[in-house]
Amino acid sequence: MKLPIPVMLAAIGACLLFSGRSIATEVGTPADSAPGNAPSDVPSSRLPEIGTKMPDGTVYNGLSMVTGRPEFVRAAGGRLPDGSVYAGVSPDSNQAMYTTPQDAAMVMPWDRAMRYCRALTAHGKHDWRVPSLTELAVLFRNRADIGGFNETGLIDNRPGYYWTSLEVTTTTAWGQRFNDGYHDDFSKDRPSLVRCVRSA
Repeated sequence: MKLPIPVMLAAIGACLLFSGRSIATEVGTPADSAPGNAPSDVPSSRLPEIGTKMPDGTVYNGLSMVTGRPEFVRAAGGRLPDGSVYAGVSPDSNQAMYTTPQDAAMVMPWDRAMRYCRALTAHGKHDWRVPSLTELAVLFRNRADIGGFNETGLIDNRPGYYWTSLEVTTTTAWGQRFNDGYHDDFSKDRPSLVRCVRSA
């Protein structure tokens, strides 16, 4: 039996709320947008742009897929007791994402960057990885709050990129510059920067 989409979404939302796993609750909401307080019919013209920092230090994350209400998440850049840095929410897993305070100490080709992050033991954690394309976009968007990125767009007077885990062909992978956000695929042999990430 096929259920109408609104019924399916309501059922999914009810399951998530019943299990105590409301996404907005997990990542934090300001008092005025907590469930039961925020109007569900707020005109979109009155909502801030996604990514806007609010006076309480949270960031507007759009409307919740569960409740349909405005959702606010913790701002990136907070240092954890273990020394890692909160980077934002991974679009791939919808979980909190963390990064190291600095880039890897040297530039490296893509294969080596993949091995480097997999083998990295830092801040008491062993589950680091090269960010996906969408995760690197989160790092780029939050680069000022996270800090420590090479924002010159250059490595040894050549265009400088950060690696993603996205392999385009057997010889190319995707990267992004942090001075202007330009991204493209290029040779995996090109020495580039890497900032490892992990999820909670």
